[in-house]
Parts: sequence; C-alpha cells; structure tokens
Amino acid sequence: MRGRGTNPAIFDLIFPGPTKKILLRGVAVVSLASITLINSRAWSLPAQIILDFLYLGPVTLAAMNSLMEGLVTAMAAGCLRLFVNPLIFSTSGTKDYVNFIVVTSFYLLDPVIVEFLRRLIWQRQQLQHHLYITTTALLEALQLRDRYTGQHSRQVAGYARRIAAGLGLSLNYQDSLYLAGLLHDVGKIGIDDGCLNKPGRLTAEEWQTIRRHPRLSYRIIKEVTSQEEIIARAVLYHHERFDGRGYPEGLRGKAIPLEARILSVADCFDAMTTDRVYRPALSVDEAIRELKRCAGSQFDPRVVEVFCRLLTEREGIPEANEATGE
Repeated sequence: MRGRGTNPAIFDLIFPGPTKKILLRGVAVVSLASITLINSRAWSLPAQIILDFLYLGPVTLAAMNSLMEGLVTAMAAGCLRLFVNPLIFSTSGTKDYVNFIVVTSFYLLDPVIVEFLRRLIWQRQQLQHHLYITTTALLEALQLRDRYTGQHSRQVAGYARRIAAGLGLSLNYQDSLYLAGLLHDVGKIGIDDGCLNKPGRLTAEEWQTIRRHPRLSYRIIKEVTSQEEIIARAVLYHHERFDGRGYPEGLRGKAIPLEARILSVADCFDAMTTDRVYRPALSVDEAIRELKRCAGSQFDPRVVEVFCRLLTEREGIPEANEATGE
C-alpha cells in the first residue's frame, strides 16, 4: 500500500482481468505439452526426476487462475507422466501405479498451496485497505480539531517515507512509516486546546499534559493497526531522544526503535519549517543546521545524515551551507 491506497502490480497493469487468465491458461497448456513431449523421450532416471518437478510449472500457472484449473492440470500432469514416459509405460507394474498415486497427490497439493497463499495475500490487502481508510478517517477527525496538526501529520508521513527509502528499507517498512507519520499525533485529540495552541511558554503541568500524547496515540493505534508493530512503536517512541533525555520512557541510542528515530527527525524538521503560534518558521537551510547540531544528542546521526542529504539534493542547497559552524 502506498500513500493513497494500494498500487496494482505491473503485471496486472499490462495484462488486466480476463487477459491475464487467458495468458496464464495458454502458457500452462503449452508448457504442459512441451514437458510431455520431452517426457516421451526420457529414457534415464535422472531425466525422469527432473521432469517430475518440471510438471509443477504448468500446474502452478493453472492454479493461479483458479483452484479447479490447478487440480485438473495436476491430474493431467500425473496421467501424462505415467502413460507417456517410456520408462514407466514399458513396465507398468503395481509399483508404477503406486508411484502414480504418490506423485499425482504431490501435484494436487500444489494448487491447494497456491490457493491458500492467494487467500492470505487477499486478506492482507483487505487489511491494508481498511487500515488506510481508518487512518484517513482518524486524520480527518484530528484536522477538524486542529488544522495545523492534520497538515503537519501529512508532511511528516512524507518525510518519514523518504528517509526510510534513503536508508534502503523495504517498501512495506516505508509504507508502515508513512502510516505512522499520519497517526503520530492522533492522541492530541485528547489534549486540551489551551495546551495545544498556547502562544506563550507552557507551565510544568501543561507540559506534562502535552507529554501524554504519544501514549494516547499508541492506545488508539493499537486498536486500529492490530499487528502493525512498526507503526505502534514509531508513534509511542517518536519523542525519545538519542541521549536518553526524551519521553515517555527515556530510551537511549539504538534502544529506541529505528522507526521512532526516523519519525523523530521527520517530525522535528516539519515543526521547525512551519509557522507556529509561538514562533515563525525556519528556512530549510536553518532547519538542516539545527538537525546537524542536534545529531547525536536529540537525533540519530545516521538518520540525520541521510535526511539532510536528501533535502540538499531536493532543495539544491550548496554543500558549504550545510556546515554547522564553519
């Protein structure tokens, strides 16, 4: 799933719907016929063993269309293997028919496995789709409460995904971080407006109230995302500091989950480069300087390095301007 929903596979784009089914069926038939032709000339045992496994190819292709097609092709493969191969046909003893039953059963198992995997993939896609819909709804509710936080969450989600891509993390990891960025401040729904939008300095009591929002977000997200642990961890720990002086648990260094270290940098960068009620926005160049100044104390230095490089490439900021004091 990407930022706006699930992207179809390239194969599905090139061969949509019925075309894909016809193509798979045609390839299955041609490959079954080709393997059978080779099978009719297989006089050696090693060749027979190889052909036994090759028959799984057309069976799997047919099973990708439907379970029934896979089972029919499996039966056909078993029969062709027995009656066309000269080694088996020349003896046709009892052991050969036992061999037929065993190998054909093995072929019949393949479509069942393919169907099982297809259903798992479908269920996963449905879960991801529903998760995205729920995330969007939560974000809209948050934006109705606080317009800044809604826009901020979208920006943070984009930055978090770019950092994950820059670190070479998987697409699933990138997508999970994108959702974490969208949801990281959802707990602010439960925070008083007087604390969220106060133009002056927060009191100690108000600061403690604000510090509750990662745990509130975590409680909401655990109900929504089920097994999406990356999302939940990123949201819970995104205010931890690399030097151990953050909250809610005071984790230090690499004890902080990587997804939370990434989200922390994305969150702070967007906060610095947008206008707040208590200060104007910093420029991108100034924000990069601040990220580098706090690398190793507030932020993971590696995450800062990757993000600053990505920002420099996008903004065209001269390398000399990236120095923190030189």
